[in-house]
Amino acid sequence: MGNHHPLVLVHGMFGWGPGELAGFPYWGSGHWIPCPLPRREASVGPISSVHDRACELAFQLKGGRVDYGETHSAEAGHGRYGRTYEGDKVLHPGWSDEAPVHLVGHSMGAPTIWALQQLLADDFFRWGSTHRWVSSISSISGVLNGSTANYFLGCDEVSGLLDRQSAGHFLADSIELFLRATGGMFDRFYDFQLDQWGLGVRSEERLDAYIRRIAESPMFLGRDNGAYSVTIQGLLEQNRRCLTYPDTYYFSYVTEQTATGFLSEYAYPELDMNPVMIPTSLYIGRTRFDRSFYPGFRSEEWWPNDGLVSVYSQMYPRTAGLHPVGGVIEDSLGFQPGRWYHQLLEDMDHIDIVALPQPDQIARQWRFYQGLFNRLAALP
Repeated sequence: MGNHHPLVLVHGMFGWGPGELAGFPYWGSGHWIPCPLPRREASVGPISSVHDRACELAFQLKGGRVDYGETHSAEAGHGRYGRTYEGDKVLHPGWSDEAPVHLVGHSMGAPTIWALQQLLADDFFRWGSTHRWVSSISSISGVLNGSTANYFLGCDEVSGLLDRQSAGHFLADSIELFLRATGGMFDRFYDFQLDQWGLGVRSEERLDAYIRRIAESPMFLGRDNGAYSVTIQGLLEQNRRCLTYPDTYYFSYVTEQTATGFLSEYAYPELDMNPVMIPTSLYIGRTRFDRSFYPGFRSEEWWPNDGLVSVYSQMYPRTAGLHPVGGVIEDSLGFQPGRWYHQLLEDMDHIDIVALPQPDQIARQWRFYQGLFNRLAALP
């Protein structure tokens, strides 16, 4: 049977789109290997909230001026409208029930694409849209239930929020991590796309000054930002709100590069993990929380990780809502819509699967995207 729906790649937090970072591909081999489907790459706010990113993705696909919604914008305290997409900047102008898309999201890109489907189901943009505008959702290293690394980086364990001081630390530490992970490319900074907050880059403004200005703005002192969106609190809210639809295909690809200790049950980073993620991996792999984030929460379930996100969080939405599980991708002869299928990619960290894999992971990354693209093309 098969299909020919466009495949849209959506980057994670601190990610970038085509043409940014001097053309350095965020998606690694997924950017250039042969694909049986039309392939598109989106560019959304790298530190914006899941909601704002989903709105930007919607208008980047269909065209027009980004509308974040009157009520949402008033509650968040930012402008209602963003950039305008027209002409060759529109990725899929004929978007509809009859011409849906496959959405593929890495890291924070995963909750972003799922949030977009719910906005379409609610006809949030008043286009006459439905959830059927999305044929499939594929989560890669997805923060589907939140990341405990955010508490290491400054988010409050009780509220999930940042205060003014911790906002600066969160941004600085996160940017330092990605600066080192991209081998210095990140220093040639890209567009933060914060027009709705009035936080465009000023001419001759240094990166550190720009980061301070963002940290001191109202943006990072509330819930409408990327930091809160990927806490357990933020994803708990999203998992209650977003539905798993009976005629959409859902896939989750789970990266892990930790091992259980000999003398404890803690998860320790393996020797070949990207060194920049070892501190966060160690924190995720052994932290016991004093509070229960949701009924049945157990800290130890969250210990195995890929350096930034727990395996438990990546597998499928599980902290709230009803989200049926289909099973393991490799064991399935066929896929039923309305169920979350998952595949564990052992010995791969959070960045091996995208921009800069370790040298011994390059061929494996290539095979992964080839399999993913062919799997989506084979769906009805």
